[in-house]
Amino acid sequence: MDENKWASGRWQVKEGKVEAFLERWKSWIGSSSQNITGFRSATLLRAEGDPLRFTSISVWDDDASLKAWKATPGFRQDLESVKELCDEFLGGDYDVAAAFSAPAVRT
Repeated sequence: MDENKWASGRWQVKEGKVEAFLERWKSWIGSSSQNITGFRSATLLRAEGDPLRFTSISVWDDDASLKAWKATPGFRQDLESVKELCDEFLGGDYDVAAAFSAPAVRT
């Protein structure tokens, strides 16, 4: 269906560590994805009902690009730096199973 690969993480940040978490997450994604071909975007979402719960989503051109990112020297080290600010982390790689878009608006 969709050739892109997606990586996602669910982060439960420790109380009092949100600002440090945000800075480390942005630094990690910014630096580790900077020279990797195939990186499209990354988004960090914050749960409305739980200000310590975040979900990250990154989009990649293909599986090889995603794997190349994860093989970089800074990936694992910087990921661990972000995770140490969390009580819980669950990450994974994904393919699109289904997608919907808004219908075109007729004028």
